[in-house]
Amino acid sequence: MGLFMIALMFTLTIFYMRGKQKTYIRRVAGLDAIDEAIGRSTEMGKPHFALIGVGMFDHWTMAALQILAYQARICAEMNTRLVVPTGGSEGAMLTREVALDIVNNEYAMAGRAGEFDENDMPFLSGVPWALGAGTVAMIQEMSPGSFVLTGNFGSVALHITEQASQQGALTISSGSYMGNVAALSCASNYTLIGEEVPAASAYLSQDPVKLASIRTQDIFKFVAIAATVLGSVLVQFGSNFLVELFMT
Repeated sequence: MGLFMIALMFTLTIFYMRGKQKTYIRRVAGLDAIDEAIGRSTEMGKPHFALIGVGMFDHWTMAALQILAYQARICAEMNTRLVVPTGGSEGAMLTREVALDIVNNEYAMAGRAGEFDENDMPFLSGVPWALGAGTVAMIQEMSPGSFVLTGNFGSVALHITEQASQQGALTISSGSYMGNVAALSCASNYTLIGEEVPAASAYLSQDPVKLASIRTQDIFKFVAIAATVLGSVLVQFGSNFLVELFMT
């Protein structure tokens, strides 16, 4: 039943997109501020720092890589130095290689093939707090004008973000769990919360296919909420119709 509902909603979304209706996604201040942040670094003649987490291809890391691609494109267009410290786990070495390919491709598409310095994407350590110490040292040395932290991080995220803020960087961060978000919001100019990070790729690119996917997910959420409320009411009247329907 659930598969049928998803297929139905996806079909409805396709018809919606064929009607050339603009898919609405609410504004996300933290994502809108990425251009401003990189522009600030450009005006100040300072580098832009981007962190992608310590994970290896979990959903937080995949979202961070998509956000990194956008940052790389803007940095290439503005000729702003991009610095991406990586590490935090042994598996992060593989993530770094994917990130490097993404950045190089974005520079190539911007007409600056080969201009990204691989040394600006160092693998600092396979240990989270060693990554934190190394990143803090780089921040203190380079004094970036802007700083974006996304991906899967633990408590070391606050240590890094706080240092960037103290150096005067415009900071944008996201946490992979709510306790982390609460702490990061104290040290950041903008904070991405919850589903704002996975939806970032569609939001930044405005790609119709990705927007359609987001719209389908939103429709499914509304249907699920409505079914939950209606099912609760029916159960109170002794009917298990919806419960049995969704169990099929």
